[in-house]
Formats: sequence, structure tokens, C-alpha cells
Amino acid sequence: MKKLLTIFAVAILSFSIAFAQAPANSRDVMLQGFYWDSNSTTSWTKLCGMAGEISGVFDIVWLPPSAFSTGGSGYIPRQWDNQNSDWGTANKLKQLISPLNSNNCRAMADIVVNHRGDNGISPYTTFFPDNFGIYGTFQLLKSDICSNDEIPGTGGVDDGDNFDGARDLDHKSLNVQNDVKAYLKWLKNEMGYDGWRYDMVKGFRADVIGIYNDAANAYMSVGEYWDGAAPIKNWINYTGQKSTAFDFPLKYDALRDGLAAGNYANMPRGLAFDANYRKYAVTFVDNHDTYRDANKFLGNVLQAYAFLVSSPGIPCIFYPHWIANKTAINDMIKARKSIGMTSDTNVQVQNTSGYYKVFIQGSNGMMLTYIGNNGSDAPTDTGWSLACSGGSGSTSYKIYTNVSDPALLNAYLQKISNGTNCPARPVFNSVTITAIVPHSWTAPKIHVWDTDNGTQITTLTWPGDLMTNVEGNKFQITLTGFTASEIGVVINNGIGSGTNAKQTFNLYTMGDICWEVENTPSAEKYGATLSAACQPTSAINEVEADKVFIYPNPVNHELFIINNEQLTINNVVIFDIAGKKLSTFNFQLSTNSIDVSNLARGIYFIKVGNQIEKFIKK
Repeated sequence: MKKLLTIFAVAILSFSIAFAQAPANSRDVMLQGFYWDSNSTTSWTKLCGMAGEISGVFDIVWLPPSAFSTGGSGYIPRQWDNQNSDWGTANKLKQLISPLNSNNCRAMADIVVNHRGDNGISPYTTFFPDNFGIYGTFQLLKSDICSNDEIPGTGGVDDGDNFDGARDLDHKSLNVQNDVKAYLKWLKNEMGYDGWRYDMVKGFRADVIGIYNDAANAYMSVGEYWDGAAPIKNWINYTGQKSTAFDFPLKYDALRDGLAAGNYANMPRGLAFDANYRKYAVTFVDNHDTYRDANKFLGNVLQAYAFLVSSPGIPCIFYPHWIANKTAINDMIKARKSIGMTSDTNVQVQNTSGYYKVFIQGSNGMMLTYIGNNGSDAPTDTGWSLACSGGSGSTSYKIYTNVSDPALLNAYLQKISNGTNCPARPVFNSVTITAIVPHSWTAPKIHVWDTDNGTQITTLTWPGDLMTNVEGNKFQITLTGFTASEIGVVINNGIGSGTNAKQTFNLYTMGDICWEVENTPSAEKYGATLSAACQPTSAINEVEADKVFIYPNPVNHELFIINNEQLTINNVVIFDIAGKKLSTFNFQLSTNSIDVSNLARGIYFIKVGNQIEKFIKK
């Protein structure tokens, strides 16, 4: 989203301040894995199908906002703990992140905390609550809305630019800060994200970025501060130098006014060419915002990426550019990786008259990049080889490398060949759904569909099939004869339309489940929570004394089981946080352990005999 100029001034801090979430000497190359309204093209399911290819090339994938929002690209979030969005469901998001992580590719969340969408009830200053489990439950209030918002709250004056599409949050509020900190911890430990891209950081105070990053211990964060060099540097300093920032000066000064204009002397510009800030620079040619308006780069795209991979900072490749030029861009990334270039590597610009020439000395070799018609100016010493090239004359680019240790290059190529594909999700062809509904819902119906293709599973059209009364206000239905890996569900009071019609929000499951529908609606729809009456985790309270003990907890790969009473153990069963049975794992008698490395990050329950214990998968 476009940003206005920020009014507030920020103090310049000393460069000696320790920084985090801005990795020094980073060898990462990032992919922005979406563009504006690319929901169908880059859905979680579509990206999961490309997980092996993406994780083989890139070290970080920036994903679009995944919180429940007003729709579309997701930049007006309505509920942070609800990760069902127009990009796909929470289950499918976890399914995408897991294979990325397995091949050492980090997932970056798009964090929108400057503003928040209301829950749809007048006067537009009420919000859905956030329940982050062990990290806390929060309710944003009118006192958390800036007093000068277009629909004002009773909080403090906005620290930055106003966003007029939703309520601007007061980040001086401890309630807001604690909610955001819990949100980021939950995204990291429950959903599997490693870092953040902060949206519209010109809208709120910069010092809280350091607070949020420290709380969640992210691998890396990057702020979208759409402005010139001096304001961006000030913002970085004011975060405590605990975040990187997108290099907008490089996009405009070096690429638009330099490369695209044929002004090669203007190309060594931006944060990436400032020795004090290059490690904080995330360089890019276009993003989801700039690509759809007059800010779009109009020069030669491959020349622009040859420039990016030959410049300091962390390069961020834009999805449409990569899809259209995979081979060429992959070869450029391979050249950068092969010489051991990092975000903080010094470069020597050797020519800007008629063409651009830059020399890079990495930890594993050297690189020479030519952009434009360089004539006969090419390396003649032994050891140099042409890594990649394209175009001709003024539109040409050439990258030469002289690698010291080919084994390091081979290690990168091995990562590409070992790209982890999206694992096939288990499918089911029958499901039993139980619902505890409000007492006034005497004849509830249910509408069920396959989330992969939208195919209706219930036999009748909306409002769906009649559920059978089990007892009191508990109703149930068993559906068969379909094949799906995840289904969407709407439970309703049996009235399809009109003022008396009542229904839940969209619910999702990957097997048998029980929901308890809330008694009062939010935004004219009803929420639903998993019912304790149907969850196996209730057995925890029935255990009189521990007969087994598990460690380590949290766990990365191998979970060990200490059997205090020498019980016979053949298999153990693992459930997710919702109480859904995932699978039965073989117990390795030789090591007294089970392998849980394939589980996504999150909270799980393990059942050994009649005992159930909770553990966290890192």
C-alpha cells in the first residue's frame, strides 16, 4: 500500500548499538512469493506444489498476509489468530511452510499491525478477540484506537501516517503491544514462520519494532518504509538497528533514474551502497504495490537483477519476474552464491561510462558483472568463466566468476537438487461432524465442501443436509462417498435466507471433529470452538500418576520416552492442538524414541498407553 510522508522526527542512534533480526554477512536471497490479488495463482496449495523448486533456489520466501481479513490480498486484517484467508486455510499454510523449512528455506510472514479491521458491528470500533493459546488471549478496545483516527478511539495521538481504510492502532498502548508480541510468538511457534515483513511502518512508532522482534526472536525482519534514504536510515536507527528495510532509494535512484534511463553513473545508489547500512538493505526491482501502478520498473528486468545480485544487501526477487525468467535469474543467484557474496560484501564499481562494471571479492572467489555494451572489456586472466549472460548491445548483461572452492558451489547445487516437495496430504472419504448448537437451533443443517476444488460434499444445496439430534442440543452427521484432504464446513439453523437465518463462519477440518457453536454472533455470523467433550486431550485429567516421561520438550527431531513402569509400548499416537488424531508412530525400542521431524512446528499431544502429554515441536 502506498504511504504518505511521516511527520514525526526520529533520533539517530549510535552505530555501536547491538542489532538483531538484521543478520550480518547474510548469504540469503529472498523470493516475494505473490503479487497483488494473485490469490488463485499463488495460493498456499499452488505454492506448496512448487515448494521443492522454491526452497532449492531461495533461502527466504515472503508470503502474503495470512490473517483473516476483509478479503483480497489481506492488508486489512480482522482477526490475527484466525489464519484462514483468501490465500487458503491455516492447515494449507502449515502444509506449505513445512516442506520449505525441511529444505532450509525460511517463511516470512507479512505482518499488518499498523491498523486493524473491525468485526463488522456498528460503530466500527469493536474487534474480534485474539486467542493465542499458551501465549494469551487479548481483546483490543476503543482505547487502543488512535484518537485522531477517522473513526476516533480514546487512545493516544497517532505516531505516524494515517491509514483511512481501518482503525489505526495506538502502539503506545500496552494492550496493543502485548497482543502483537503474543501474535508474533504464536506465528513463529504454532504456524512455523521464521521472520516478518512489517507493512506500513511509517504509520506507527519505530521503537516498538525492536520490542516485537526481541519478544518473538525472529530470524529476520524487514520494514516497508516507503521514502528516501535519510528517513529510512533514521527508521532503522530508531528500531535499535533491529530490522532491515526495503531499499526504495535503490529502486528509484539506481534502477529508475539510473539503469532504465541509461545513466550508469547513477547506479551505485541506495542503502546497499552505504557501508554503514548495506547489511540492513533488502534490495528489489518491484513488489506487489509498485508493479500495479506508475512505480513499475520499465527498464530491462534481467539487467536489473544482474545489478541486484552484484550489489550488497539481501536481494528480493519478485514472483512474476522469476516465473518469467527462471533459468536466467537462477543462474545469477548461483553466481552470487558460488563466490560467497554476502549482504555486507564491499563491491568496487570500476566503470560507469557507457556501461556498468562492478568487481566483487567474496569469501570463495571473485565476480565481474557488466551491464550494457562493454565491447571487448572482459576478464582475460585464467580461472574466469562466463556464469550467465543475456541480451545484446545496450540491453546485455554478463556475469563472470572465478571460484576458489568448487565444493562450496556444489553444496548450493545439492540444495537445489534436494528441494523438498510438498508432501501428499492424507485423504479421507468419510467424516463425522458433531455440533453443539444454540438451543434455538432445533433443526440445524450443514453445508460441506472440498477446499481444494470447491466441490460440494453435502447432498443438498444450501443450507445443506439436516443433522441428526444426538442428545439435547448436540447434533451429528456422517458424510461418505467423497475424497478430500480438507473440507470446509458451515453449520446453520436450517433457515437458508432472511432475517431469521443464522450460520457460522467458515470452519475447516481434516477429519472427524466436534464444534460448539457460540451463543451470540459476531458480524452477524457465529463463531465455533472445538468442544472439550470430543477431544482426547480431556484424558490428561484422568491420569493419576505419570507412568512415562518425554524429553526433550520442545523437540526438533527425536522425542525420547522414559518408561517408568516398563509398560509394553508398540505404538504411540499423536494429536494436534485441536485434538485431531494425526497418525500412529512406531516406537523405536532400541533408542526408546520416536521420530517427529516431519511434524510442522506447533503444539501437540502424545498418547502412550492411557497417558497423554503435551509437547512443542520446534
